[in-house]
Amino acid sequence: MHVELIATDGTVQKRIVWVHFASNGVYCGSCIQGRDVHVSYHADGNIFNNFEGKTRKAYTGKPLSQFKGSVQLLASGGNPDLSGMLHPPYALKKLDAIVSIDVRNYKKMFGCLVFLVETNNFDAVMQISKSLQDSENPPKLMETHSFLQCNPWLVIVTYDVF
Repeated sequence: MHVELIATDGTVQKRIVWVHFASNGVYCGSCIQGRDVHVSYHADGNIFNNFEGKTRKAYTGKPLSQFKGSVQLLASGGNPDLSGMLHPPYALKKLDAIVSIDVRNYKKMFGCLVFLVETNNFDAVMQISKSLQDSENPPKLMETHSFLQCNPWLVIVTYDVF
């Protein structure tokens, strides 16, 4: 399964985040031109961060076959003025799903969080929003997209950074 988050201002569409489910794990990254920034959660539970070719092991979680609860893989975002962003333009290609946000609905900045959530655990999906709203400076949640056809589930949350 391959999913991308696209941001548009009504004229321009930019690729912000990509997520790919493979047989050996889940890969997720920011789409920044000239930079390789991604996280991998391998089937055996090993989680790695990669920043511009430098890979480091972040920690070891549960193997994906035994995944419980939820885990945040990535945080990304940007300015609603897409013309100044270093993200590549979106071009039509085969994907399983596209999350599209209209940045004209965001004030100063938009944010995006990518989570893996235990399959069939609707409470864990709801807990993501609750924990964000219970934080010291809660963001204005804009959209939550859940992809239930993968294991574990994929949840992408967008919010207004004000």
